[in-house]
Amino acid sequence: MKFANKKETDFLIIGSGIIGLTTAWNIKNIKPKSRILIIDKEPDVGFHASGRNSGVLHAGFYYSPDSLKAKFTKEGNE
Repeated sequence: MKFANKKETDFLIIGSGIIGLTTAWNIKNIKPKSRILIIDKEPDVGFHASGRNSGVLHAGFYYSPDSLKAKFTKEGNE
């Protein structure tokens, strides 16, 4: 694995989960010659990615009605 220093990097991505890796992949598709540096606190890529995300859209009925969680759950399901 080659490590680039900040002077050799066009894009810095913090986090090597699904969002970070997808962002890097899209940048490479748009700008193939770009130099991307991805940093993460975890020991490997995608460490918390899909294993912790069930992909379930929650109904939100267990959140108090006036909470942001309830609001975002309702909006997300719509």
